[in-house]
Amino acid sequence: MRRRLAELVTAACVALAVGAPGAVAAGGSSVSIESVTPSSGPVGTDIAYTLAGTDAAGADQCANSSAYRLELLAPGGALATTGGGTVLVPEGTAVGQATIRLVCYVPDATNRRVIYGLCARFDITDAAAASEATGKAATKCPATARVVLGQSVIAVERAMSEAFNSKLYYPLPK
Repeated sequence: MRRRLAELVTAACVALAVGAPGAVAAGGSSVSIESVTPSSGPVGTDIAYTLAGTDAAGADQCANSSAYRLELLAPGGALATTGGGTVLVPEGTAVGQATIRLVCYVPDATNRRVIYGLCARFDITDAAAASEATGKAATKCPATARVVLGQSVIAVERAMSEAFNSKLYYPLPK
């Protein structure tokens, strides 16, 4: 038991030290926000997203997970609002490059839940500008204190889940 625990902790520390990879979902790719619809728009625009790196069941599990949270971060990185399946650009939000941030659980290759914090770009325009269609938008999350702390907690939890899930899925020989 101690040996397995030591291996688990070591695997988690190695994953954190070398940069924890994204969970592998069906198809073997990292989970990310594939697109944002629309990719830009003024105050009042309703923003939707699609996931890449997981199947429809994984996307459904994300949307219904206990950790589910969709946020719109203003151009400076401050939280502007939260949403459900979509997020609406609220009145008083500054024009510029904003970010949507999605936090949820997605199944990994072992079909166990792994938490993600994913970000994508959204450009807030003035009311006179036309909204742009769907765009590829995955990006790094902004480096504000609240977001960096949240992303760090998610990275640690994800690394621990990936290490633990692989030990459950691929048991060690005795």
